[in-house]
Amino acid sequence: MKKFFLVSAVIALASLCSCQKQQSDSEKDAEVERRVQERLAAERQTQQQQQLDQRQVDLDAREKALAEKESAAPTTPGQTEQAESEPNEPESRPHAPRESAITTGHSTFYNKLEPYGDWIETNDYGYVFHPREAASSVRWRPYTDGRWVYTDAGWTWISEEPFGWATYHYGRWTRLRGIGWVWVPGNQWAPAWVSWRKSNDYVGWAPLPPEASFDQRTGIRNWSDSYYDVGPDQYCFVASREFGAPRVEQTLLPPERNVAIINQTTNVTKITYNNTTIVNEGPSYDELRATSREPIQRFRLERNANVDVSTPPRSQVRGDAVVIAAPVIVPPTANERPPTVKQTITVAAVDLGWAAIANQDEAKRTREKMKSEATPPPNAPPKKFVRAAAPENATPPVTGGGTTSAASTPTAPQTTTPVATSTPKPAMIPRSVVTSSPSPSAPASPTASQRRGRLLVPRGPPTPSVSPASTMTPTPSKRPTAIEEPTLIPAPSAPPGSGQSQQPMGRGKFKSQAQKFNPRKVQPMPSASASATASSAPSPATTSTPSGSPSGNPTKQEKKEQKREERKELKGERKAENAVPSPSVSP
Repeated sequence: MKKFFLVSAVIALASLCSCQKQQSDSEKDAEVERRVQERLAAERQTQQQQQLDQRQVDLDAREKALAEKESAAPTTPGQTEQAESEPNEPESRPHAPRESAITTGHSTFYNKLEPYGDWIETNDYGYVFHPREAASSVRWRPYTDGRWVYTDAGWTWISEEPFGWATYHYGRWTRLRGIGWVWVPGNQWAPAWVSWRKSNDYVGWAPLPPEASFDQRTGIRNWSDSYYDVGPDQYCFVASREFGAPRVEQTLLPPERNVAIINQTTNVTKITYNNTTIVNEGPSYDELRATSREPIQRFRLERNANVDVSTPPRSQVRGDAVVIAAPVIVPPTANERPPTVKQTITVAAVDLGWAAIANQDEAKRTREKMKSEATPPPNAPPKKFVRAAAPENATPPVTGGGTTSAASTPTAPQTTTPVATSTPKPAMIPRSVVTSSPSPSAPASPTASQRRGRLLVPRGPPTPSVSPASTMTPTPSKRPTAIEEPTLIPAPSAPPGSGQSQQPMGRGKFKSQAQKFNPRKVQPMPSASASATASSAPSPATTSTPSGSPSGNPTKQEKKEQKREERKELKGERKAENAVPSPSVSP
């Protein structure tokens, strides 16, 4: 019995010791796990703090660079006031360029792209850019060295080529026979200027030709292939699962398969204008994101209009934003041209992408399929390419988007005659002071011809006296000009006591001269000395100086008399149409 109790005690003691040992091991494991978790949490916190610090450093660097650019760029007073009044206004449209962006012309393209290719002058498209890659390889095609990303402005092309900031967002591409692909400069910025095709298995794009002008109302849609006759050889195709690859060039399908793939795809082009920005939609983003092997992220587009193009700007991905150089380009002027033009082509033969198809029946079926996909709208833009060059005598456009009016166009120099700054208006002398008889004590009433041809004097300062050589003498009927006074033809003097009255001579002649006479173009009347000289000539009546103010200007009373006399004379002239009055001369 004792042995039994002893064995039981030993077993209980052993089990107790084993339980304590197991408990201590589990506690040790829990302690180790707790320490590991604390260390991982500390490392994670340290990493997050480093990321925050790095982001803060990047933000400070960007703010410093922007501050330097703003301080270096010249600003107008209106822009400075706007910046001060709206310092913290958020951008509602991140993809829209800033309104204060500095504008530039096509000379930026001519100068900045010259190190990467040659400029060629064509009769149809003007100056075109031929990349060095296109000259060295016949298989080179645009929109291949880079990748596609999706932004709030649609599918955007990010190029790896140093000239891609210009050639894939402005202008259009075309292929010339014997030369290859060339780029025609343009003014409008877009995420990409391409025509799209898609099926469940393939996605393809082709550069739009220079004839594909963009209209904000109609845009460019799925009728682009048939309307602009985009051939199969212009397209680049990839499998749908490879569309999100970081380098599209490595996933391109052979061009020999393009005809077969086009017969399996449909045009899905959709380039529209929305909220001051051209949007390039094309294939569905959700469908491609679901089928692509590579993740396709959605970004926010930021267009940098104040970019410095002295060095080739590259598109950058910063967090959830894509920053792309997008300077504001104005239409070219006549004096803008490349520094060096390699060659000049009088007639450019364009390859639309159909010449490489050997089977003409297959090419015909492919063209018919493209036409059956969509019908161009009636208001589609014209297909004819129009060069944007300004006339030879045009003035360069104003920096900041201003326009040049037609009035600013210089014209040929013209010889002009200097005129006085103020021309005095002629005033009519009242009838009571127009004529006088030869005898100073016996005033004579004016004849009809003298009433109709009343003398005119300017309303200005008195004119200088003239020499005796320029005395006024009656001349035969002489046709008055714009700078001459009408010549009065006096009636012959009747001998005293004959009872005959003076009759006006040459009434019809004088009337025709008076109709052509313009009183606003007459020269000033001679002064008093000239009138005295003229009175010495043999004439039945002489003129006298007008009464009025000493300066030669008529008074208000004389003006009133003048108006009354004018009315009376007009009435008398109307009555004289049928009967000529014969006023008598006072003795």
